[in-house]
Amino acid sequence: MSLTPSSIGDNPQQPGVQAQVYIPDQLIADARNLVSQPIILGAGTLKRGTVLGQQTANPIEATATAGNTGNGTIGSLSTGAAPKIGNYTLTATDATHFDVVDPEGVAVGAATVGTPFTSTGINFTLTAGGTAFAAGDSFTVQVSDAVGVYIESVKTASDGSQNPVAILADDADASAGPVSAGAYLAGEFNLAALTYDASWTPATLTSALRPYGIFAKASISAAPPSNNSAP
Repeated sequence: MSLTPSSIGDNPQQPGVQAQVYIPDQLIADARNLVSQPIILGAGTLKRGTVLGQQTANPIEATATAGNTGNGTIGSLSTGAAPKIGNYTLTATDATHFDVVDPEGVAVGAATVGTPFTSTGINFTLTAGGTAFAAGDSFTVQVSDAVGVYIESVKTASDGSQNPVAILADDADASAGPVSAGAYLAGEFNLAALTYDASWTPATLTSALRPYGIFAKASISAAPPSNNSAP
């Protein structure tokens, strides 16, 4: 019998019998070895089958204050051994020195332009630009609380999510903030049905997934060989 896909709404006005077609997405190559668990998805609007990484370090980013006189930059950002969650403030006292204050308003130390600054909270390097900094110029360094959260794996990331450790089990929308979702932590999956960041290639992703018990397999046709001579 040939079946036509249909949509059945709630509370039909009259009794009846309808048939629907189930169309598998072929993500799972072998259901016997699946391991799944609930996760917190941290960002993005992602499709079932998206390759995920888990953040094992607090994400950190810096923003220059609009209206700064100097056009220097801040880079080499990382968190220290005991970072505080929130905004660190860097304020210039002259062209080459900045006071660093943590999210609780406690002075952390003084940073010198051109010299790496290290602390138990944050680490960074200020670099002078063509226009020198002036007293009052500032930067904000934000440290987010996201350890343990899953996001789409990017090979070039440095917060732990560069390791592809899970496959998203269902479509999920975390564009407005973290949401609960489900993920596969082990199993065999159809490589052609996975969704992954452009920083990965099929070959590098397949190799990176393997240590975590996730096996990406190339699809194989179920059609009989063209030279099949069996009776």
